[in-house]
Amino acid sequence: MDQNSNPSDTRAADSSRDAEEFAHRPPMPWDQMLAVIRQIPQLSAVEAARTASQMPGVAADALSPLQAAGTPPTWDGLHTVINTLLRMHLLPAQLPQTRSPTAMLTHLLTELALSVSDHRSPPHDLASASKKQNTVPAQVRFETECITWLIAGRLGVRAVASGSLKGYLKHGDLIPEFSRDRVLQTVDTIEDLFGGALAFGTTIREETPSLFELEVGLAV
Repeated sequence: MDQNSNPSDTRAADSSRDAEEFAHRPPMPWDQMLAVIRQIPQLSAVEAARTASQMPGVAADALSPLQAAGTPPTWDGLHTVINTLLRMHLLPAQLPQTRSPTAMLTHLLTELALSVSDHRSPPHDLASASKKQNTVPAQVRFETECITWLIAGRLGVRAVASGSLKGYLKHGDLIPEFSRDRVLQTVDTIEDLFGGALAFGTTIREETPSLFELEVGLAV
């Protein structure tokens, strides 16, 4: 090393060179990025994507998943989610008739994905609705499917990919042009409504204790 060189200048030069190499690195394939982001609910989706890009060889299975992964949501938890969305004026006008809290959660995530990503404007905002019909239907469907599937995975909920996303992941089907930034930012916005992915995952699994205790002899 040159005796006149400054170690901090050397580190800065190395950092700049690394950043330049990273900037010219081809983006990680979307299916690989999705897999990693789903496995890091401790980070925001944007931060998880950055981590995935910086560690292209990382295996999703080596990362720490949500502790409650695989545990289905409860109706008590879904009622909390519904009430939260109602207070925020984000609850869809119609809810499906289903006995499955997982199906209800998936529906809510899909509707939120459409609204938060600006693919569907709130009913009262007719002016903006007329301005945002500039995305093609295939792009809207694919981005919505990605957002829903990403959040479900980050919450540890078993939900299968659907539509064009399923074809892409399982069969390598071609996908439409889409915005990675919009997908990831929408995921973070929705999760932030409930305090982040980890808090959201806890909320959907809430169990409200019964006000009436059964006698031991009556318990089944």
